[in-house]
Amino acid sequence: MNNKNQISIIKEFINSNEETMLINQVNDEISMFYMSILKYYANNHGVKISTNTDSEFGFLEEDLFGTQIIQAFNITNTKKLDAILNIHSKKIVFTDYKNYKKISSKFNSINGYRFENDIVFFIKNELNIHSDELLDYCKNNVALLFSETSKYLINSNHYIRDHSLIDEKSPILEIRKSIFENKRNNLNIINLYQNIKKEAEYKKLNFLTF
Repeated sequence: MNNKNQISIIKEFINSNEETMLINQVNDEISMFYMSILKYYANNHGVKISTNTDSEFGFLEEDLFGTQIIQAFNITNTKKLDAILNIHSKKIVFTDYKNYKKISSKFNSINGYRFENDIVFFIKNELNIHSDELLDYCKNNVALLFSETSKYLINSNHYIRDHSLIDEKSPILEIRKSIFENKRNNLNIINLYQNIKKEAEYKKLNFLTF
């Protein structure tokens, strides 16, 4: 839509009267990153983001407690996408690049291919962290941005990145991804607990091997 910083666009959208935000999803990890950023700012404004898996489902603008709800969709089918975009309600729509390219100029739009710039801006300007090591690590492990920055903020002087996650096939990495996916989609809390427990067990085993 313009050349404005994408993190600023997300931040302003949450508390604005704009109805639609369009995001080029690129892949699951990058979608997860942007969903986490959206929820970060939504929480700051007392707004709830709800993942809607059914494009035919009616929009809910408030929950039972009067909390504003912004519904998020993942749609690549052009007809369903057009139908959702024509509904006058606040929403976030993740779609593929083909659809994104056609209609991005009409909406507040976030290009997922610019995720590295957005990671740098968010970490430096929002979290006020200036660590090249952490920046590089988060750019290479997008889904772990919030867990790693949280560790850094707790104790920046003794921050050690999780070297057990360097291997893409690491069981811990897969568990971490499952945890973030569970949180993003508001899935069963028992599954979330089990994944957290598995992560703790793997870390314990890794520690014992040294």
